[in-house]
Amino acid sequence: MCQIRLRKAIGISTVCFGAGIFFSFIFPGYFLAFIEAAVLIAAGMLLLGKHH
Repeated sequence: MCQIRLRKAIGISTVCFGAGIFFSFIFPGYFLAFIEAAVLIAAGMLLLGKHH
């Protein structure tokens, strides 16, 4: 069970890393910084919402 979760986490991380590299060639830096900040804020809100 734990290996399935680890494999899924590694797969998602790999896809996100590849997408980040791909988007870095397409979009300018300031737009990528905006997307990254929005994703981090959303992830933080989801984590805080889960605990309270």
